[in-house]
Amino acid sequence: MIIENISLTNFRNYGRLDMEVGPSVNVIYGNNAQGKTNIIEAVNVGSSVTSHRTSKDREMIKFGEREYIVSLKCRDEVYSSDNLFSVAFYDEKSEFNSRPAARRVLMQNGIEIPRISGYIGACNTVIFAPEDLNLVKGAPVFRRKYLNLLISKVSPSYYDLLGRAKRIIEQKNTCLKSFRGRFDASNKADVDMKLDYWDFSLAELSAELIIYRYRYCLLISRKAAAHHSVISDGKESLSVKYCSVTGSEGVFERFLNSDVLTLQFIDGTISDDILARIKESLTDFLLEKLRNARSYDVEKGVSSVGVHRDDIEILLSGLPMRQFSSQGQQRSASLSLKLTELEIIRERTRSSPILLLDDVFSELDEGRRISLLSGVGSSQIFITCTDRSFVENQFSGLVRSDIETSFFRVENGVVYHG
Repeated sequence: MIIENISLTNFRNYGRLDMEVGPSVNVIYGNNAQGKTNIIEAVNVGSSVTSHRTSKDREMIKFGEREYIVSLKCRDEVYSSDNLFSVAFYDEKSEFNSRPAARRVLMQNGIEIPRISGYIGACNTVIFAPEDLNLVKGAPVFRRKYLNLLISKVSPSYYDLLGRAKRIIEQKNTCLKSFRGRFDASNKADVDMKLDYWDFSLAELSAELIIYRYRYCLLISRKAAAHHSVISDGKESLSVKYCSVTGSEGVFERFLNSDVLTLQFIDGTISDDILARIKESLTDFLLEKLRNARSYDVEKGVSSVGVHRDDIEILLSGLPMRQFSSQGQQRSASLSLKLTELEIIRERTRSSPILLLDDVFSELDEGRRISLLSGVGSSQIFITCTDRSFVENQFSGLVRSDIETSFFRVENGVVYHG
């Protein structure tokens, strides 16, 4: 998929922007705080309905306005077809919103897409930004977001599972709070009856999510290790470990007891019978864990066990990087993870995702820049920077001479071509 036009209405500092872009490399340059990153963010929102800077749609609306609209006109080179993707958010007071509550509207080729899972994955982007360091040193929520987005882009049905699990956890928490911290002989039967319903539903859904996450973490670990070996010139070994409900890994180890079965599981070719038995065992295991935590959960009023607390442990030469790594090592590891994301999407969708580079080249040394661009392939690229000459002098030597580069200067929310 190639973006041909970016159209913005009331997005960040852009009241209106209509921007024709090139099919290869697009360099967006200018001084800080002019709106360069806002364009990159808009492309990410228009493709994957998510921002790398905020989780709140309201923060992306231009000051004084009530809605934003991001539209991407794309060319599908595989099927030689034009596509128009649009993401809009209307707050509750927008004149274009007929409903009493704020809402997001997704459109593809003029047709409203009711679910994000039906929208995400059609036009894939991979973003590299300074915030990527949070993948290594940040809170678990950053690593869950990375994993959830990656899986959703190649398996859209996964996004539906996430939404269903989130709703059940919210409903269970509401139920837990209704008991006001009391769990004794006088209300035990009522508590057990109500929570059994939520816990059984949650155990089944969580088992499916854990299977997805465990599988992709194994895949990520293998590919990230290869990328990191190149970046570190073979001096460091990177690995990724999926951390879910304590003991759940043992369920997989019982069934994936050979390298052949593990490889089949990663490739998605393992037999349906083994996969069904893994899910059944995981469901039973999780249900027991949820019941064992019941008295504690009632006392605290929240679910203490579940996939909403999952994490990914990133290890360098066997040591956790959050505690034992330099900023340079963290930058290399985050680059390895993003290159892995790019590779997995390309392999699983058989198309090159669009690459968004938000002010990262100035932070990467020549070796890391070469490693990044070696994994780009034929992807369309968007780059933001403050200095056009830096890209002309440093970047041009790292890509093929036949690749056309388009330049756009941004000044106070206005984009000038050239």
